[in-house]
Amino acid sequence: MKKLIVLEPVNLFGLNLPNKRFHDNYIVRPDLKWSNETSSFPGMEYSFPFEKFFLPIGKETQQFANDYWHYCFYISAIYLVTIFSLQYWMRSRESYNLRTPLFYWNILLSIFSILGTFRCAPEFFDIILNEGIAASFTKSSYYKDYRLTLWYLWFTVSKAFELIDTLFIVLRKTKLIPLHWVHHLLTLTFSWFVFPDVPATARWMVNMNFFVHSLMYTYYALKAVKIQIPKQVNITITILQVTQMFLGLYIHYQSLKLKLLGQPVDASYSVLFVGSLLYSIFAILFVQFFIRTYILTSRPMRILKEFSQLRRKNATDKKCH
Repeated sequence: MKKLIVLEPVNLFGLNLPNKRFHDNYIVRPDLKWSNETSSFPGMEYSFPFEKFFLPIGKETQQFANDYWHYCFYISAIYLVTIFSLQYWMRSRESYNLRTPLFYWNILLSIFSILGTFRCAPEFFDIILNEGIAASFTKSSYYKDYRLTLWYLWFTVSKAFELIDTLFIVLRKTKLIPLHWVHHLLTLTFSWFVFPDVPATARWMVNMNFFVHSLMYTYYALKAVKIQIPKQVNITITILQVTQMFLGLYIHYQSLKLKLLGQPVDASYSVLFVGSLLYSIFAILFVQFFIRTYILTSRPMRILKEFSQLRRKNATDKKCH
């Protein structure tokens, strides 16, 4: 059995917190080579040419991500200035149609998410079935398969490109709700912050996001070309998003609890603390969105609201008489 890695305790507010890991994949070793014997890994044995290209430059790419992850803050600042300046500029202008480019943009993100799900999901289910759920968020063994490391990297980078979603909203002058830009902004920042640590919790974050986005962007693509889709589909996607946030919160909470109890967990305290906070915020925001969008606007609620307004009106009329 591989020896556990016991690191220096982390001092927090005068407390020495235990710090154990199964793997030290977060340490970049230029001399370490990934194996191209993909038959030993879960899922499809075949590697695409664009995946093989990554094999000899993987370490350099990881080092680059370690050194420049903080660039997400610059991107975030540019994003905020751009969307709100553009929104102000569009106030006196006609909206752009942009249905065709929006369709192709969503199709591109949909295909990317489907391929990501196809590549990453087998390993995700394999570790759950063979080692248990706890192993899926405590062991970063996915790192052994260079193809997964590549897709986790692309997932991280894609969060910057997904900011383009907001440009379509602003230029088409559709409603820009806080949930949209806050979610995009925090997901970008957290993903870039997480990647260099190679945490086991990333397995859940990446797989859940790829799966939900494969459905969501397909839905958006069909909507862009005015294909009629039952409202139940939209509701289902939102329920999946809410579920994703609560699962993310649970995974980070459980990982943090195990690490505090002295159990080995392949994630830093900073990733687990920030992840727990972030998913708490997302869970609250998405639940609020679901309630406002689907429950408060439902027919029973509208009838109840009208009945309440009628009662108040009758009470006012009686006082006047």
